[in-house]
Amino acid sequence: MAEDYIKSYSFQLAGKCFHVKSNSEINCFLFPRFSAFLSDCDDPFSIIRYTLTEETFSSEAPLSYAERDKLLGTFEYPLEHFEIPSWNSYILNIPPVRKLLEDYSGHGERVTLEIREQSLVVTDFLQHRMDVFYSGGNKRTLSEGRVDPLIFSPFLHDMNSLIVHSSCVSFDGMAAVFLSMDEGGKTTAASLCEGGKVLADDRVLFRKTDEQWLAYGTPWTTFPPDPGHAVPAAFFLLEKADDFSLKKMGSRELFSFLWDEHHSARFHIPRIYHTIILDLYRDLSVSAPVYLMRFPKNYIDQDAILKCMKQ
Repeated sequence: MAEDYIKSYSFQLAGKCFHVKSNSEINCFLFPRFSAFLSDCDDPFSIIRYTLTEETFSSEAPLSYAERDKLLGTFEYPLEHFEIPSWNSYILNIPPVRKLLEDYSGHGERVTLEIREQSLVVTDFLQHRMDVFYSGGNKRTLSEGRVDPLIFSPFLHDMNSLIVHSSCVSFDGMAAVFLSMDEGGKTTAASLCEGGKVLADDRVLFRKTDEQWLAYGTPWTTFPPDPGHAVPAAFFLLEKADDFSLKKMGSRELFSFLWDEHHSARFHIPRIYHTIILDLYRDLSVSAPVYLMRFPKNYIDQDAILKCMKQ
């Protein structure tokens, strides 16, 4: 297996540096939505390493149950997401993989594993490191595949931050944040805002400073990427309707939505951090007023939205 990382990328999100290293091409990092966040920062908050292995596994014997228990027994990891029983994953036989797991076994409660037959993700929450191993048959996936926000998000609680499934439009440094489930209108609402600057329409990064929360743009957007930030001035929970209307809601409704909508992201994080994440969601939920916004496909009342943002 190749040990050298021939490609290295540094991204800056919300003022923090994320290094990504790979021994194979990751072409999507050259797309405008990612290249806008490239940086020459040299003090990484997090390091993500992609390793495409050259081994084939057809002749490898899987681990026995005893070998699996010895190698993996100290780790916390999501069993129900296994595609196969973990001891049948041939990738666990690769020496660099076994060495990495042995090195991390001393703090296994702060490490999660996602084991599949031809891939492995090892996330070390103590050192802010993620290692992603792919078999040789996944070269095209690694080169051309979509990079999931989860590779940048596991350690965000250590910088008082969250990635939220939402769209965000900045008006003179104040942000309207639109939230819904998939196909719920986040992108449509953002596109109908005239005179505003869209920071992102799928994932927004929120970071709490000493004084306030800030909303930052991310690469996960269909609009031109914008690394800027704005102060959340109002949250709008979206519903499709025949007519436009706004109804004031409480922070509890927003917190409930955030907690339920981001369940899958918490699944990848050790339980010892869940209370910290809960507190961040709760604090974000009370940082600005919350409204239920019902609207038709082609119309929003922007003046009414701006009025809510000024209250």
